[in-house]
Amino acid sequence: MPQIKRLALGVTLVAGFGLGLAITMVSAGVIAAVGMRHAKRRWSGFGTLLRRAPYASGAIMLLAAASMGVSGWMGLAGHGL
Repeated sequence: MPQIKRLALGVTLVAGFGLGLAITMVSAGVIAAVGMRHAKRRWSGFGTLLRRAPYASGAIMLLAAASMGVSGWMGLAGHGL
């Protein structure tokens, strides 16, 4: 009998987590879509910013990767490897 209670609790927790995550993700998407619509209306350069955003994101990722690479190299060099 105690195992059935544990199973029911586990299923309830997983289902509750999944439902909460789904609600959170859908809400974030709706808020982002509505916010973008308002931003496009208020600022004419928003479309240009959106088109250039992937390039800026890529540059930031390259800088972060280079920083981690240098840090790793320095760590290996410090240990005599």
